[in-house]
Amino acid sequence: MRISPELRALRGDTASQRRAQEALEAARDAWHDGPAAEVLGELARYGGGAAVDDCPALSALFDGSADATEFLGSLVDDLLAALRQHPLGQVPLRHQHSDGLSVLQLAQSGRATLTLLAYADTGAEPPASACFAGGERHEAVLAGAADIVLLELLEERAGRAAIDCSARCIAAGDVLQFAGPARTKSVRKVHGSLVVLRLARSDAVPCEAREYALARKHASSSLGQATLATITSTITRPWRAIAARMRGCGSSNGLRWIRAS
Repeated sequence: MRISPELRALRGDTASQRRAQEALEAARDAWHDGPAAEVLGELARYGGGAAVDDCPALSALFDGSADATEFLGSLVDDLLAALRQHPLGQVPLRHQHSDGLSVLQLAQSGRATLTLLAYADTGAEPPASACFAGGERHEAVLAGAADIVLLELLEERAGRAAIDCSARCIAAGDVLQFAGPARTKSVRKVHGSLVVLRLARSDAVPCEAREYALARKHASSSLGQATLATITSTITRPWRAIAARMRGCGSSNGLRWIRAS
């Protein structure tokens, strides 16, 4: 395995490693204790079972009365500044990247999570399956655009299901809401990139997740009712990608509501 000179030098320099991590953790903590403090306080209430409408600062990020990009701005700026100074540092937030999707978990409390997602146009075929997992989600599109299909599980019978499919394009300013185990979405095509802020809460008693494979004749359909065959029940360096896509795409302060109902 090839090890770069920078990594080899860092491996033996524990003081430098510690300084890098302290700088990144300080950037995170400054955001937690400053601009995000009120929102994260309400995230704890929401994660404990409070209605999102009873958490005004949190819900404002998803109803157009607050600018979510401004809410994230100081975190983005401070973490990127720390990474420029300490390029081998590790962002102290849970994150993953897979198949064109970058995920950064901003905060978690109880049953609730606040997550930043960035989708990239990989040129791959649209997903061949859809997963229904319960809980509730609120998603605000911060930048970019994509073609999606809103899916509603109408009926399950003998290993098959009828699902209503409604196609549309989403763009900066749109908001999606999903509640219960019968509704979800599928991102079919990303137009360059797409950045989404997601608020999610799992059920107090989680239901079993179900994943269905789209029948081939419906896999690329844009609208209509698709019959699906069951596959299985299922229980992903993204920070720079998320930041780059947020900076590279326009955003809108006015949010448009899309209710999956």
